[in-house]
Amino acid sequence: VSTQSTGKPLKNMYQSHEREKKTKYLQRVLQIDKANFTPFVLSTTGGLAPEASAFTKRLAQKLSAKLDQSYSHVMGYLRRKLRIELLKTTLMAMRGFRKSK
Repeated sequence: VSTQSTGKPLKNMYQSHEREKKTKYLQRVLQIDKANFTPFVLSTTGGLAPEASAFTKRLAQKLSAKLDQSYSHVMGYLRRKLRIELLKTTLMAMRGFRKSK
């Protein structure tokens, strides 16, 4: 946790980081890439910021319709995959990247 974030409520930290990412990337994505941009902010405990949560829900809806699976199964799968990737990233940050031989 950075010294800026210490003592802030989680909701405020999410909003702050979403604004920061939008300030940094939104104009470039819209003008150069001609694409949409949703900041994907999550905590190290796996909590999702509001826009990331909305994105994940929409993705689960689309995948459940496409794959003919229940929404709850698809959402569970997405959450598990996100948490595994978050764990790998956190461990890599703590231990450093190690090349496989």
